[in-house]
Amino acid sequence: MLTTFANNANTIRLIMPIFLVKKLQKHPLTKGLYALSLGHSKQESSFKVTQVGSEQHVLFYCQSGQATLTVNNKEKIINRGDIVIIAPKKDFHYQAKKTSDHQAYWINFTGDLAKDFAERLLMKMDDGIANVGILNNIIADFDLLLELGQRGYTATNVIHAVHVLQQSLSFLALQLRLSTFKSNSSFDLDAVETLMRNNLHQELNLDTLAHYSQLSKFHFAKKFKELTDTSPIQHFINMKIQQACIRLDSSSAPIKQIGEELGYSDPYYFSRIFKKTVGMSPKQYRDSRHSL
Repeated sequence: MLTTFANNANTIRLIMPIFLVKKLQKHPLTKGLYALSLGHSKQESSFKVTQVGSEQHVLFYCQSGQATLTVNNKEKIINRGDIVIIAPKKDFHYQAKKTSDHQAYWINFTGDLAKDFAERLLMKMDDGIANVGILNNIIADFDLLLELGQRGYTATNVIHAVHVLQQSLSFLALQLRLSTFKSNSSFDLDAVETLMRNNLHQELNLDTLAHYSQLSKFHFAKKFKELTDTSPIQHFINMKIQQACIRLDSSSAPIKQIGEELGYSDPYYFSRIFKKTVGMSPKQYRDSRHSL
């Protein structure tokens, strides 16, 4: 990667030395995903990056101002809050607009799982670009990555940095999924989950949940699964069992009573549902407190 900076004092750049890259490629806790280089341009109107023939994925996160991105002779405007993912072997030119107060993070990443992480992001992006807004936790994560790099190349620092990067990419993928869904739908997942939480003491069927969302059962179930990767009824059961675990841990109430409080009048049915979800019976779960 060739990078030109107008003012080095306003740019932080970290490139992994070759000895460390070789270790990252082999270590079981880092070979899945790791950064080869990363940086942060601070208030630079002439910041630019040109890349030819790279073997890594590249991520840009525009914190302020505007930039232009040219890939395959196509030029696009990058705005505040945009993230960009560029696949390996794609030549590109990224340049801050001179009229803007530009700040951006960039990360070159690779590894056995790099393609999977990138594809998780790209599936909700428009040709590798999407707006996620200003996410303070992502900014904090990227700053931490740079800070960890500056502390030295110890195994502890590097392993932690790798997992901070995985956390950041996973969160961005989740944020994209939620924002894309909300922008294209009036479906309110938070409201549905609130309805479920307020009715843990009784049964809720698909008809009731769909009616609450003013959707047909088919469309309600489809939209719910798109967001949660599970069916609405199973999600409701999981919430009930989670509450049962809390009650079993925090009280000495009889198991039968806890089941009844969660809408299960038949204690045997409650026990079966609990075991299917948790992997042990309510009694075994309660007893396990003393063997942890």
